Amino acid sequence: MKAFKKILFTWMFFTGTFIWAQPFISTQSHEGAVTSIFSFDSKASSDGSFYSAGKDGFIIKWDAVDGIGEQYQITDLQIQTIVRNPVTSDIAVYETDGISTFRISVLDSKSFSRRYTKRYSSAVSMLSFSEGGTYLFVGTTSVNGMYILDAKTGVTKKQPSDISGIITFVKSGPSEKTALFYSTSGYLYYYDLENMGVFKKFSVENQLNQIKLFGNSRFFAGVRGNSISIYDAASGKKLIQESASSPLLCSSDTDSESEGLYFVTSMGKNNVIKIIKSEELLAYSRAMQKRETLPKTPADSVVKTFTSLRNRDSFTAIGKDSSKIILGTSSGNIYTVSDIPESEMFTLEAITEKMYRRIYDITNDGEDFYMLTEDTIYKSSFDTMNIESVARNPGYENIIHYGSSVILWTKNSRKNVQIIDLSQEGASAKLLFTPKSELKTLRLCSDSLVYVAGNKTVGIYNFNTKRNTEVYSGISVQDAVLTSENMLYIAKSAVSENDSPLVTMNISTKEIVPAAFEGNVVFSLSFDEENTEFLYGIVVSNSNGTSNSKVFSYNLNSKKTTELLRLADEDSSAFTVLYTPVIYTNLGKNQVYACNTETKKNMLYRRSSSLPLKVERIGSRIAVLNRNGSISWYTTTSQAAETDWYLTVNNEWFER
Repeated sequence: MKAFKKILFTWMFFTGTFIWAQPFISTQSHEGAVTSIFSFDSKASSDGSFYSAGKDGFIIKWDAVDGIGEQYQITDLQIQTIVRNPVTSDIAVYETDGISTFRISVLDSKSFSRRYTKRYSSAVSMLSFSEGGTYLFVGTTSVNGMYILDAKTGVTKKQPSDISGIITFVKSGPSEKTALFYSTSGYLYYYDLENMGVFKKFSVENQLNQIKLFGNSRFFAGVRGNSISIYDAASGKKLIQESASSPLLCSSDTDSESEGLYFVTSMGKNNVIKIIKSEELLAYSRAMQKRETLPKTPADSVVKTFTSLRNRDSFTAIGKDSSKIILGTSSGNIYTVSDIPESEMFTLEAITEKMYRRIYDITNDGEDFYMLTEDTIYKSSFDTMNIESVARNPGYENIIHYGSSVILWTKNSRKNVQIIDLSQEGASAKLLFTPKSELKTLRLCSDSLVYVAGNKTVGIYNFNTKRNTEVYSGISVQDAVLTSENMLYIAKSAVSENDSPLVTMNISTKEIVPAAFEGNVVFSLSFDEENTEFLYGIVVSNSNGTSNSKVFSYNLNSKKTTELLRLADEDSSAFTVLYTPVIYTNLGKNQVYACNTETKKNMLYRRSSSLPLKVERIGSRIAVLNRNGSISWYTTTSQAAETDWYLTVNNEWFER
């Protein structure tokens, strides 16, 4: 029986991973810059489809026939690179926060479920699959930071130590017996993948980026500054150097000697797409090898000329398939243009559009939900689907309901905390207080606002006295909550082995007492002012190189801690929201869990195409705010979302 239960749970979990989260189908653009474009084309087939990825953590699979994108968010981090296994069609992505998190994940291309994840201590410099899909090459910026993985399992097969410098490009041959490596120290290496060693190397220009191999893998190109350098990959000899203003390079995986290297660059007020043809480079290289009279130096030719992008938008990513060039921009738009040369000037038209407005935050008053957009506060109800503008938002990103008013603030900023009385028609925002450093958390506790500023201080603003007071100062403060008029619980990072990540402070006496609590860091506290026995939150623990994160309950009387939910990994940004006796969390970032503190049973809510960001509940109706600004609606007894709502640019709900 135990074995059967284990199998049943596993089946349910993977059913949820593979089926429950359906991509959102639309032409909506990325939220922020496009970072990577990858064509589905291969030498065997071409259907014109391609992936785009962006800083918003979304992967979009674009269909060439109808121009619609299947949109799915896999991470709350930036996706810097996306590549596709030419055999299994699995995709690999590099995710990073640009500071301390550097990981690659291999995903099923149909369900976007993770095959495996690998974490590295330094930034990833390159990512590619071998031609036969056997290996996954991962380069990092650390010393000896090149890894050759088994593409199926993620097991490291080899970490080459005979290659100097940072590797930013790897391309294997069709047989997967050899591969070409480029090191930023200025070398091309030919590597034996069977015996795992270098057998040939050439000296080339150092610090090249945007490396491309084209012309049936005969030519090697890279960018340094405003210059494109092209080499004969077989001999290591430099063929030409081309000047271009901030060029972006691309070539097709179906590329042959009849095509070449494409690049987009600016020319005055316009942009151009140019090509350096492979056949001209080949003739030049052959003449150079035979020491014959050299033909005319290969030069670029214009493919397209078009007007510059609007609103200071700029190109950030480029891709190429057998018939078109794909361009991504800093604003998240995608453009496609044919590779057929034209002499006339034209205007690019994006295949993407801003169809929906982002909802930044959500709160409720027990009867209606309030949504905060870039410039407006709306009131809405699931039952009626009506949406009403109730106030103007003067540029805030977070909202809390209080009495007949709403409180506005912005996380990680020093903006004034303001309040709007919604009972007064046309009321404007009024100042409550100005934080001295960036707000990290702000919560309503009875008639007080308790906040953490700069990870150092805890402050309390009292609505009755209109006083703002800093009551606690420390190191690595994460969160704070009032459990009574004078008792403050403070969550923080433990600074030593014997330090507690949870402390109490009597506001009247100023006495600070560490709680008997194990863990490295506590955050995301939750407390019910009508049921004052328990405090809830998340604790992260690190021991012997392994990490785990747990949702806990802490009995304020007995000082006993109970584990409600565990994740065998570190998640330092999950939320908890308490609607007694259920505490909701997105621990693991991918789903919403409901932990019933009375029955000790957990329930999983099947996610939308975007990652869950916050939970609000009225009665049995649950609203989940997703990171892309959409709302997923659930009931307390149903795991599947009844519907997803997107707020259109016309301020109407679109339901799917």
